[in-house]
Amino acid sequence: MKASKAGSRSLKRYEVTNLLFLLTIAAVLIVVGGLVFNHYRSINKPPSQESDLGVVSEALNPGSDVGMFYLGTAISETSLQYKSRLEIPVTDDGLVRDLFALPGVEEVTIDRTMIILRKIPSTRWENIQPGVRRIVSNHLHPHF
Repeated sequence: MKASKAGSRSLKRYEVTNLLFLLTIAAVLIVVGGLVFNHYRSINKPPSQESDLGVVSEALNPGSDVGMFYLGTAISETSLQYKSRLEIPVTDDGLVRDLFALPGVEEVTIDRTMIILRKIPSTRWENIQPGVRRIVSNHLHPHF
């Protein structure tokens, strides 16, 4: 009987050791998996800065008269399209008016986190781009 009890204790220690080993491996895999997912989630995010609330990227093709400016924050709840300066609403806080004031801009569309501009063909995006960045930055971060 003693041999049977000793064998039983040895078997229990073996099972406990295996269980602790398995739990340790599972915990390590969970931690590594969490680190990997956080790494891949943050790859496409630009570093967090105050300037991210402005224009974060642009889609400007020199051969196209339509350019898109992607913003780091939503500036409208709905899509708003203005085909001329005459369509600027009285309630405009200055953003649309200032965008139309840029030389060559003939249409402005604001869609949540994006500003879409249509320019006249003779105007270059290099002449419009800095103005859009400045206007959006001033609109989102007013300097009193």
